[in-house]
Amino acid sequence: MYTNRYPQMVHEFYVQRVRKIMAERHTRIMALKNRKDAEAYVRNVRKVIDKAFKPYFPEKKCDLAARVTGTKEYQDFVLEKIVYQSHPGLYVTGNLYRPKKIDCPAPGTLGVCGHAMEGKFCEAYYTFAQVLARKGFVSFIIDPISQGERWQHDKPKGAPMPGLCHAHNLMGNQMLLVDDFFGSWRAWDGIRGLDYLLTRPEVDKKRVGVTGNSGGGTLTSYLTALDPRFTMAAPSCYICSMQVSLENECPADAEQNPPGIIAGGLDQVDLLLAYAPRPSIILSQYYDFFDCRFSQLAYEDMKRVHELLGSKGTAAIDRGPTVHGYSIHNREAMYKFFMKHAGVKGETKEPKLVKLEEADTFASPRGKVANLKGARVFDFTRATAARLAKQRGKPTEKKIIADALKVLGVKLEKDAPHYRVTPRYYNVNPALKMRGQFLVETEPGIMTALTSCGAKEHHVQHLPTGKIVAYIGNTSGEEDLLNIKEAKALLKGTRNVVAIDPRGLGQSEAKTCGTQEFFAPYNADYLYASTSDMLGECYLGRRVYDVLRALDLLYAEGATEIELVGRGLGSVIAAFAALLHPQKPKARLFNYLPSFQLIVDAQYYTWPLSSLPRGVLKYFDLLDIYRVLGKRLKKSAPWNEQMK
Repeated sequence: MYTNRYPQMVHEFYVQRVRKIMAERHTRIMALKNRKDAEAYVRNVRKVIDKAFKPYFPEKKCDLAARVTGTKEYQDFVLEKIVYQSHPGLYVTGNLYRPKKIDCPAPGTLGVCGHAMEGKFCEAYYTFAQVLARKGFVSFIIDPISQGERWQHDKPKGAPMPGLCHAHNLMGNQMLLVDDFFGSWRAWDGIRGLDYLLTRPEVDKKRVGVTGNSGGGTLTSYLTALDPRFTMAAPSCYICSMQVSLENECPADAEQNPPGIIAGGLDQVDLLLAYAPRPSIILSQYYDFFDCRFSQLAYEDMKRVHELLGSKGTAAIDRGPTVHGYSIHNREAMYKFFMKHAGVKGETKEPKLVKLEEADTFASPRGKVANLKGARVFDFTRATAARLAKQRGKPTEKKIIADALKVLGVKLEKDAPHYRVTPRYYNVNPALKMRGQFLVETEPGIMTALTSCGAKEHHVQHLPTGKIVAYIGNTSGEEDLLNIKEAKALLKGTRNVVAIDPRGLGQSEAKTCGTQEFFAPYNADYLYASTSDMLGECYLGRRVYDVLRALDLLYAEGATEIELVGRGLGSVIAAFAALLHPQKPKARLFNYLPSFQLIVDAQYYTWPLSSLPRGVLKYFDLLDIYRVLGKRLKKSAPWNEQMK
């Protein structure tokens, strides 16, 4: 059966969108001719970054409540175990490495970790923190959320703990519903870590660096873009290009996808330019999945801006010879760069490491912040959702429709779209009773597949007329109609059934990202949903738009009455389409999502990012849509947060 005939459509659609934006950015960079031009570019970079991050920061800083929970001395450095809070009750654990003999004030560094379960105890990461102390720096390295001592989730019943990346996405994806961004939480942890570092009398506030690898390279870039107190930066294994990461089918954690940043015309290296010409070195690896070709191009952009600002030698790059990771080559390049710009003399090679025991680094009781009985990230999301629910009350139908159009980014059209008639395939399973297949051009580069099947024979060139059932499946309309009891029953009715596959579902399900299972945490569906958010769009909204345009066509071609039927992912799409279409079609939902609040309340859930519109709970919940649909809506067999 031909159920996946356009597996590259969605991928190429977004690649072309992002390429165009990045080409325009390159043109702007090359048009910079003098200091004034460069200063204007930097101001715009800072404006876009502030918009992407700062709305999600707290209105004011809470008391750090920082304390040293233990100290351990070694031959030439001292390790202090630190706990502070970045939000009220959200504890951050860290280790401060300082020279045993120190010439005050000494330069400081904030170390931020990549995606290692051990967090600050990952050998590559505690190595650089330790070595910096042995070279005369006061080095503070902190655990990320759900790494090291800061695990957030309870153990799921009957299942293993999720990996740290999945844990990040569980927290980050549900945040979209309350219009929040997990990356801002990660950055705020770092900003408060810098606050603590600068309370130390040993630290020279005019010489403070930040460094990290992979996810820590991302966070290094965020921090240097958001906080002017940093005086030098060394992100490792991150800076290349958002375009190439999309082209190379590399999904990233929730915190690595700042909302609207691509729409603002920025690329990764622009994070290092927000306070240019601050000394910054890009550390890459030859065999990294963060493509080193584009790391080099990023460096050339950074160097151009620095030199136009009258600063030579403050932009640098170093490429390691190995794979993704903070290798000794990259670490030594960082030591050399930081020592140069901090005015520290001495050997830049890495000395023999002093091996540590993990328990000697624990800042919280038994190495678990849970034992401090503080708050967890998803507790804050739930509290925000509760506040929003109280504020929005019981919105009217008119307000819900207006807000849904805004949240989804959907525009209602007055004309019927162009469509193509595709070849009729005779080797399709006869149980489908297929009558014809059509492609609706909903926007340039996107075609929504319509498969006409069921009761009444009609000419292959034309869509059915009269009373129609428009079916939107969980991941494929055709597959549902052949395999799901409730869907199969539709084919036995008196109405023709038109299976509608909006972008990324059914016939255009993307076969990218290693063609993982559809609901895998880092699959193609997630990649395009997160890319949409960086484009300032809603992926669910584009799917709803596809269905609305398909309905426009069906009505224009002779449909007198349409009943929308949706299952699983299709239930959310169908509910919005029934709400928004001017013809007010009836709707029937099964295996449906009862509410968005269900996702907020769950530590673990399966509903994907592509079903979670940014900021929707500021205005309404699905329950409100079901309420205003009233007698037009029938529901049965709801699914829980695990889609069961």
